[in-house]
Amino acid sequence: QAGRHPAIVLSPSSYNGKVGLALFCPATNQTKGYPFEVTIPSGLKVTGVILSDQIKSLDWKIRNTEFYDKVPETVIVEILKKLTTLLRFDR
Repeated sequence: QAGRHPAIVLSPSSYNGKVGLALFCPATNQTKGYPFEVTIPSGLKVTGVILSDQIKSLDWKIRNTEFYDKVPETVIVEILKKLTTLLRFDR
């Protein structure tokens, strides 16, 4: 998959700047109804869903990332809830 792909940054800028890495979840227009998809609200530059179970740590400087838009806090909360479900170790 060559080219640029939208993603949401989950890690705080204090971490990103100090370490040179950031935690991302990719966004896609390929909505399939998976339980870990989080819908991107209308009215933003990026459309589709965020794949909250596909978290990646990437070097944002080398990848020459660009800021597109900011999602509402409710979207971040939904992503973090799904990640909490995914990362439960008490099972």
